[in-house]
Amino acid sequence: MQIALSVKSLSKTYHSGPRPRTVAVPALRDVSFEIERGEIVGLVGRPDSGKSTLLLCLSGLLRPDSGSINWFGEQLTAHHVPVGLCYVPQRTSYYSFLTVREALEYYATLHDLSSAGRACQVEAALKEVALHVHATRRVSSLPPGLVQRLGLAQALIGEPRAILLDETLSGQGLLFDDDVVALLANLARRGITTILAAPNPIELHRITARIINLVEGRVVQMRHPNVARVAERFG
Repeated sequence: MQIALSVKSLSKTYHSGPRPRTVAVPALRDVSFEIERGEIVGLVGRPDSGKSTLLLCLSGLLRPDSGSINWFGEQLTAHHVPVGLCYVPQRTSYYSFLTVREALEYYATLHDLSSAGRACQVEAALKEVALHVHATRRVSSLPPGLVQRLGLAQALIGEPRAILLDETLSGQGLLFDDDVVALLANLARRGITTILAAPNPIELHRITARIINLVEGRVVQMRHPNVARVAERFG
């Protein structure tokens, strides 16, 4: 068993309200868990349960108050983020005047790739998320479901080792689409670790090997859905 992610005693508190009567609002409380390499894990919880805060901390975009995060045997710190982490927020935003292909080409320039390598990865990502038939459409013309697919396509560029999806695929039925399920299964077979946040566990039962349930910033339950592992089902 290869551990991709180890989280120990992670805590984060926000402070709201005017000084000096600032109110402390705990977002994460002593969160600990481990995830294996290539595992597909669901993260569920009500609004304000701490899902987004947890994913932001895991991506290195937000600093926790205490605790440790280790990716692939490397500790994530304020000065070091292990290579290969990709975070996709719930609402992705792109330059609306670009086409789908142009948007991916633009973000591909952020990676250390040759021109040929960028072009190859962009075309591969378009096909993997079934956006190749929409490649010449303006981003402004896309319905929400296709914008979500574009966010997933962006995550595939640059050879990620872990993908964190903050309700990116929720709300449009994408987690019930066989092509999306098969894609995530293929990523698992390639050793890519995926964490999917969703408000409704029903969306995750078909696709995840394990579900982490957050309640008021605490892990209260970690369970395996009563279904076969998705990589085996779509293998």
